[in-house]
Amino acid sequence: MLNETSLLTSCLARLEWSPERLAREINKHCGSGTISSKAPYNWLKGARPRRQLPYLVAQIVSERLGESVTVEALWPQHFSSTPRPEPAAATIAEPGAPGTPAADPDPVAVALDWMLADEQEPPSQQRGEEVNPAAVDMLFARVRQLRELDDSSGTPLAMDWASQDLQWVRKLVAKHSYDAPTGAQLHRVIAELCQFIGWLAADMGMVRPSRSCFVEGLRAARLANDRSLAAYIISCMSYRAAWDGRGTEALRLIGIARRGAGHGTGIVEALLATRQARAYACLRDETACHRALDEAADLSESAPSSLDSPWAYWLTPAVMVADAGRAWLELGRPKRAERELARGIDLLGTSQPRNTLLHLTSLAEARLKLRELDGATAAATHALSLAEEVTSLRAQVRLSTLRRLFSRYDSAEIRQVVQRADDLLGCCSVP
Repeated sequence: MLNETSLLTSCLARLEWSPERLAREINKHCGSGTISSKAPYNWLKGARPRRQLPYLVAQIVSERLGESVTVEALWPQHFSSTPRPEPAAATIAEPGAPGTPAADPDPVAVALDWMLADEQEPPSQQRGEEVNPAAVDMLFARVRQLRELDDSSGTPLAMDWASQDLQWVRKLVAKHSYDAPTGAQLHRVIAELCQFIGWLAADMGMVRPSRSCFVEGLRAARLANDRSLAAYIISCMSYRAAWDGRGTEALRLIGIARRGAGHGTGIVEALLATRQARAYACLRDETACHRALDEAADLSESAPSSLDSPWAYWLTPAVMVADAGRAWLELGRPKRAERELARGIDLLGTSQPRNTLLHLTSLAEARLKLRELDGATAAATHALSLAEEVTSLRAQVRLSTLRRLFSRYDSAEIRQVVQRADDLLGCCSVP
């Protein structure tokens, strides 16, 4: 029997959605076949969705209603106001203590602790069965495979696999023996997995799990004495703050990352400069943003190979150019944004579908602001084609915003774009 008084039932009624419609929305986000069309009926009876699905349901309902709806409110019998136990990525343990929920730390304070800390010997352990070096090599290969899987599809399956791998590495650290060099490698794997899971969680709109993963990853990178990886993780925290409009926090974090990493050359340093520019753009500081973008361009053009940082394989001059375009768009400079975004997308080619999708939405927005309607329509059409293959809540939000901008204009081509966006996003046909 359905619970007619549950909040989820009320939300679906307000949206005029059937349980099958909710299932379709979830499958649009996560990929066809993620859940059956009848699964939400069990949720309406009081059952809790598995893994990260409660948070995705809350995110979808919140976005469609235009108000905050939490998992604690949707499933009060399963969730409380304490730190979330789901999804797997949200259960964060201190290195060496698997399964211990972490408090909700201040990212800036944790980043400052890292910057000010002295380098120390990586951890080692004498008890337990010795860690096989081949297992460590397999773990690094596994992380690369998961990154490549996410590059091609953005599926939440990558998050589930990475979360399971993270639990396994934590057990190796806690229960096996290893020397200091192996300890550094194990904590480097933890840091990479946490960064990866944190980024996926951020892309899915899961704020607290994302923050917790980044913090654990930073602590693991600190134990591994990997300053480039630690700075990269902090830059992700900064980027995430900028998405939410927290420009001051974003700027503080990226400033800590750059000072802690040390100034030099390399593609990672170029990325840090680009993300500093994005923080300045969030604060509408055009002069400082321009200066940081110029620095990033100089660094990326002269950047050596990232052989010492294999996790940075995706960082290319194309990424820097396209990100610069987004910064100019946020500063209200659509002409310059259009030029940089078009060049960056061209350089990206087919290598990073989700990045390309996100930048195409920005390109379409810039062209709309310039009243280049044909070019905007072409960019939006390309973005919508990619969105049918790539899962990204962040892209869904961008496309929803773009749809509202397109609805202000009227032509046969634009109406086709709006209708296609409606079909993809499951929204109504009126702005």
